[in-house]
Amino acid sequence: MKLINVDEQAPDEYFIFVNRLNPLTRNNFDLTGTFTSAAFGLCANKDFIIKYIEGTATYVPFQPYSPDCTFISPYTLKAINDYRIEYDAEYVRMQRFKTYPSRLSATFAFGDYESCELVAKQYGWDISTVKRFTLVDTPINRVARVNMEHVSLGRHAYYVSSFQSQEELWGAYWSGVGDIKIQLPSATFEQIIYSSGVVWEYLIEGCLKSVEHMHNNEL
Repeated sequence: MKLINVDEQAPDEYFIFVNRLNPLTRNNFDLTGTFTSAAFGLCANKDFIIKYIEGTATYVPFQPYSPDCTFISPYTLKAINDYRIEYDAEYVRMQRFKTYPSRLSATFAFGDYESCELVAKQYGWDISTVKRFTLVDTPINRVARVNMEHVSLGRHAYYVSSFQSQEELWGAYWSGVGDIKIQLPSATFEQIIYSSGVVWEYLIEGCLKSVEHMHNNEL
């Protein structure tokens, strides 16, 4: 199948860090050998599938509002940043890329083992937890290739500044752009150009089946 956001074929296999410390993740993997994206799991619902196909389904659990106190403490900034990032990413997706997989629903995966080794080294993820999957073929699958380092740079940008380039950042993210550069203040308020770098990951709406489980069932 073709990727939804760039003119390329989707990978034949995907690689996922399986967090067995999470009871739900462990149960799904051990019993079924599958991971199903949140939206895809609702596609049996007639009302939802119409919205899913049209790109009008909503995933944001609550909307931000403007507080009376406009001076934000460092703690508040840290506490809300993760949600601000996801809200802004989802807002741009809904405005400009509405049929793309939502970060709030999709399964996250890598397209090759080398990418897993890279992020394991860079972020301390446990490479031994990586499992190989294939995507079950259905006509409503959606797969987007995105640069996860845009999100990493965005987390830094939101924390150190009153970041006002959300459309630019998330427009590049959803369009499948590689390296981007953002000017941000350093610890001494000197303006520095930061590069995102590139690590490709895939946002997947669909059901992924473990190659290991398939192999064991054949034995």
